[in-house]
Amino acid sequence: MTPLRNTILFFVGDAPFFVSHRLNLVEGAIAAGYEAVVACPASPAVATIEACGARWVEWKIDRSGMAIMAEIRTFTSAFHIARSTAPAVIHAIALKCILHAGIASRILGIPIVGAVSGLGYVYTGATTRSKAMLRRLINRFMNLGLNRRDASFIFQNRDDARMVQFARLDKATIYMIGGSGVDLGAIPMHPHPADSTTIVGLPARLLRDKGVYEFVEAATQIRDRGHNARFILIGDPDPINPTSVTPAELDAWVADGAIEWRPYTRDIASMLAALHIVALPSYREGFPKTIIDASAAGRASVTSDVPGCRDAIIDGVTGLLSPAKDAAALANTLERLILDRDRCVAMGKAARQHAEAFFDIRDVTMRHLEIYRETENRRR
Repeated sequence: MTPLRNTILFFVGDAPFFVSHRLNLVEGAIAAGYEAVVACPASPAVATIEACGARWVEWKIDRSGMAIMAEIRTFTSAFHIARSTAPAVIHAIALKCILHAGIASRILGIPIVGAVSGLGYVYTGATTRSKAMLRRLINRFMNLGLNRRDASFIFQNRDDARMVQFARLDKATIYMIGGSGVDLGAIPMHPHPADSTTIVGLPARLLRDKGVYEFVEAATQIRDRGHNARFILIGDPDPINPTSVTPAELDAWVADGAIEWRPYTRDIASMLAALHIVALPSYREGFPKTIIDASAAGRASVTSDVPGCRDAIIDGVTGLLSPAKDAAALANTLERLILDRDRCVAMGKAARQHAEAFFDIRDVTMRHLEIYRETENRRR
């Protein structure tokens, strides 16, 4: 298929996630002379996408569903969108979008970039017979659609990059980009709050896999030890995610007094400025935006010693690592910074320097544009 226009077509399963993590790619593509088309489900976040100058096309995809007929409809829709848009390059974000867009792009002869922001349920955790069967099926379709010279993958950490071995993608080109980047001007470093009470925040979707339960238990242990600290969950439950915290659980935790809760806010800079420490006891990440933003704000992070999280900090310099799924260890690690404000502040300053060196969103955007051009050129 010959491109009709100099267009980047984004396939996205979650519009709010795209706005918070990837909108810079739309802005960068348009600034570089591309047209940008975003195919994603209907959402209030679409207005923000369109306000940046992109054209929106509705694409219905169930991020967690596996019904065969629904998946066929999703693929058929992706195929028609790609054929009518005729882009220079497709950029598909997250595994399910990559699968559908990958096969459609192969049929149509369109170069594709797949951004893997975490391997998710299929490739992680305990392996059951049903999960093993699903993994083999996904690997086969991945190989069918994406094992070709004009396919590229962007991984955020080397653990996730093992997927190319699982799916035998020996012809595709692999790139590493550590995270989505951050606008260093939009999230400046402010002085730490002068209050003697140490404020610890967990800004994330309220999911089990984000370590929310361990955070609440650690907060309870810190309170029982008599330390002068406040713990705040910052974010909302995700009703369609089976690991989401329930509103009843959240109400009970707040009533108990160990933690406070704040809903998601787009004013990330002000939220982070009010904290001394950012905690992300996640079970696994691609490359956590929470830690990137915390570093830009000059805040020390305490996060899990797991893929993605360990890649986002320098242990002992910009933050501290703690074993995953271990509330007692998390409490002990947080206690080290709660009791040492000078070290907490020093780590925050080092984190800001690290963000300036490695997380500048302008550099991340430029690297994506280079990958688009390189992927398109391999088609010729």
